[in-house]
Amino acid sequence: MHTLKATASSSLSLAEGHYIYSIAASAPGSFAVISSDDSLRIFNADGLSHSSIVTSSAHEGVTSLRTYDAGQQLLGTAGRDGKVKIWDLRGGKKPVVEMQTSNQAPVLSIACSPGTNEIAAGTELVSYQAVVAFWDIRSAGQPRLQYVESHNDDVTELQYHPTRSHIALSGSTDGLVNIYDTNITDEDDALVQVINHGSVHHAGFLDEKTVYALSHDEDFAIHPTTDPDDQTQGAEPIQFNDLRQPLNCEYVVQLCQNSQGQYIAAGNKLEQRLDLVPLVSSPSWQFDQNNSWRLPGAHGEEVIRSVYVDEQSQCVLTCGEDGCVRVWKPEGDESAPQADSSAKGSRQKEKRSKNKDRFKPY
Repeated sequence: MHTLKATASSSLSLAEGHYIYSIAASAPGSFAVISSDDSLRIFNADGLSHSSIVTSSAHEGVTSLRTYDAGQQLLGTAGRDGKVKIWDLRGGKKPVVEMQTSNQAPVLSIACSPGTNEIAAGTELVSYQAVVAFWDIRSAGQPRLQYVESHNDDVTELQYHPTRSHIALSGSTDGLVNIYDTNITDEDDALVQVINHGSVHHAGFLDEKTVYALSHDEDFAIHPTTDPDDQTQGAEPIQFNDLRQPLNCEYVVQLCQNSQGQYIAAGNKLEQRLDLVPLVSSPSWQFDQNNSWRLPGAHGEEVIRSVYVDEQSQCVLTCGEDGCVRVWKPEGDESAPQADSSAKGSRQKEKRSKNKDRFKPY
């Protein structure tokens, strides 16, 4: 068990009583947050300095924040007003692109694919219909594609495949995780895999051939993706079930991913802590709790809403229902341990000495 220490904490001038929902990278060393007051704010990770408000009203009921292109300082947001917006932080206080869902259905989730100039949105169930819509931001007047029958409840998660931009994943409170080939317009043909998991809180790709699903009641599973051209039986899913007892937590915030691997962010309000538990793939998918990183104190008795592991600044950022952002770094003179290749979701093996078989969250 390793320890991270809170080196900075700030409300970013947010009024008392508001939550901070989500953190996303906005540029190297700079981050953005959305809050329950509907604002979009940016700040530097270095001591939470130079915070500013991009807009005090990003949406009427902001719900989602994603990095569109950190190099170009572009952010994507969405809200219950049925709008999806792209913001250019290099100038102006207005979105540079704005999209509207059909029937102004509230948007609960978005995903960005800058390489294909695309953004996807998942809506709340409205008039018996939950929509997964895809826009080309260069012609944002109408979605280029919509799937309207694949989910029958709120779409809570969207993600693009890490290497194949035409493959997308959606998750819903209807219990399904769907994988689509968005090159195919016909919805039945586009749906290449359906996973029945339970009300989806988060889901995504662990690597090119593996997905995970986390339910609202903390049930976790890992599934192999299917190949329509391969008729042989694939590997069986790994069911971890409820994570609260094995990880000694009260709730799971999310799964954090970067080039060093994957970490489950598990919170405990009673004990006022957050643990980043490595999820490793070798010899099989499992949690390496001996190499967890603990954030003692966390956000007190308040729930943590979002965790961002930043490799460049070598820190972890958290935000939550106390209305604060906190920066965490290794305690004392502890050097950053090196990541085991098995934490990266790959099956490659590397020669290494046992004393280097350690993990770092950045």
